[in-house]
Amino acid sequence: MQKAKILIIFSLIILAGTSSLPFQGSCEYLHVKDSGFTKLSISARAMGMGGAFVAVADDYSACYYNPAGLSGVKQRELGSMYTNLYGLGLLSQSYLTFVEPDTGLGSGGVSWNHLSADLEPEEWLYDLWSYSYAREIGAASSWGINLKYLKQTTSWEDATGYSFDLGYIMRQEKMSFGVCLQDIYSKIEWGTGHKETIPSTLKVGFSFKPTPSILIALDTDFTLEDLPRSVQLGSELKMGKLFALRAGLINKFQPEEKLIITAGLGLKIKFSQKNGFNLDYAFVTNQELSSSHYFSFSLIF
Repeated sequence: MQKAKILIIFSLIILAGTSSLPFQGSCEYLHVKDSGFTKLSISARAMGMGGAFVAVADDYSACYYNPAGLSGVKQRELGSMYTNLYGLGLLSQSYLTFVEPDTGLGSGGVSWNHLSADLEPEEWLYDLWSYSYAREIGAASSWGINLKYLKQTTSWEDATGYSFDLGYIMRQEKMSFGVCLQDIYSKIEWGTGHKETIPSTLKVGFSFKPTPSILIALDTDFTLEDLPRSVQLGSELKMGKLFALRAGLINKFQPEEKLIITAGLGLKIKFSQKNGFNLDYAFVTNQELSSSHYFSFSLIF
């Protein structure tokens, strides 16, 4: 009961502190140049925490949020996610990844992120393949890199491109700090020969575990155009060894944008002391369109 009260109080503090700030809920993710597709979340657990995961990054989703976090993955993990964006039946996103723990040469992962837009008579397909690598620096910190290849297929024009990210994470017993510079260098080439780049984004995050059952995280994003661009706040409360409750807020500092509230549930099932699987669900509000539901499954072996 005491832990539940702490989580509720924390969530109310977040709401009071950010409800007066402008925020965003945008559909611009379909424009590759605006880096929207490459910024779509790939984890229901992270989305349940408002996407505040740069300093957490302790599972397969480190391949997206902070590749340096892969150094904290201790077993092989096969992860996946699915969402019908905004519940419209027009935009579906799927994600699949495999992560290998450090065997002496560093940790690694390969992933595939797919977005399908069925807007009859037009159909848009976006695919993002990534290779992620992480290596420890001493006992408490790590660095990591993402190498990404992008392919876009539309009714009027196709495009291919590439980019890469760099990440760093430092973990202490109760606190962690993470930073990820996404799309440091990128190049998108269209079928007509036109070339463009994906804007770089700097993500900085902190996490705090006052007890083994409570996790609090804060992230902020920066771009050259928006300083800062957004802030994400999230919390996770473990209910014993099997269940977890999550809550979060997303606030983006652009005109005519509103606060996004997220919530989530997690279920952990173990086959043995080390092997098992995780089921995660997240609900993300959107006041301009419909809300989105995220579902994740990961197998640990």
